[in-house]
Amino acid sequence: MNVSDSQRIESKLSDLDYKPASEKEAGLVIINACSVRQHAVDRIWGHFKKWADQDKKQILVTGCVIKKDRSVFRGKNVAFFDIKDLNNLDKVLAGFTHKEDEKFEYFSIMPKLSGKIAYIPIMTGCNNFCSYCAVPYTRGREVSRPIEEILTEARAVLESGYKEILLLGQNVNSYEYDFAKLLIAIDMIPGDFKFNFMSSNPHDMTDNIVKTFGKLKKWPNELHIAMQSGDDEILKKMNRKYNSEEFFSLIKKIKEQVPDVKLSTDIIVGFPGETKELFLNTLNICKKISFYKAYIFKYSPRLGTVSAKMSDDVSDEEKKRRFEELDQLINKR
Repeated sequence: MNVSDSQRIESKLSDLDYKPASEKEAGLVIINACSVRQHAVDRIWGHFKKWADQDKKQILVTGCVIKKDRSVFRGKNVAFFDIKDLNNLDKVLAGFTHKEDEKFEYFSIMPKLSGKIAYIPIMTGCNNFCSYCAVPYTRGREVSRPIEEILTEARAVLESGYKEILLLGQNVNSYEYDFAKLLIAIDMIPGDFKFNFMSSNPHDMTDNIVKTFGKLKKWPNELHIAMQSGDDEILKKMNRKYNSEEFFSLIKKIKEQVPDVKLSTDIIVGFPGETKELFLNTLNICKKISFYKAYIFKYSPRLGTVSAKMSDDVSDEEKKRRFEELDQLINKR
């Protein structure tokens, strides 16, 4: 999502006659932050402090930044703007204050695409409030784009020569205008291309969406679905709104529709209260499902989230051990 937003930022800057420059020569630096986890904020700070005291640089910070982070990124030449207000970037640069663009019209800016994959956001924000995640506080509640608007952008990128589309959203399954209907509409666009989507929350994966998977011709049968934990106690503390049995049942339904589906997932190890016994539940369900890839994260408290108030009671050494055990099981087998 941050790459997609950055492409729209670059397009808007080009419209305002800005040109890319080296880090040393740049008069304007825009930091498009991803701060879902604290570690990302720490990395951003490493870049930020190089520029914050350089009077000749104007610094704008956007993306996923919670209010508590803003005190970290302060400086006399620093300003903040909301990514959804990108259409007013010229006013931001001029120092004006203005009402935020609640209609998310920045989606109307055609991105300056690069790479082999065309990223197309279908929605932004999240309503789930997982206890470890800052997204609902940084991107706000869910806002979906109309299907025809998405199809127009998809046709445009395909006409420009792209052969692969990735539909984006913090939770694509809760897309307001019927995610299954959107998938079929994308699949029916003429041409030789393939498409995929991320991220999917198991809680909102309806039977209708699952049945649609079996009908798609241009979807490569690769599904990323974030499990996060295989233990019911930890899932409840994460506020994930499903249990391990429900998750496993969902995977069975998906495999019934698409027997050759390749499944990838996200997993957090060392979440507050995760004992060695509870971690084994995650390990065991991973053995049953046989994910082909897992993005594994060692838990770190995120300021402003519910889990940050919990005791971070798993040692760094134990988090590393659990990470390596899962990584060996799924990614290095």
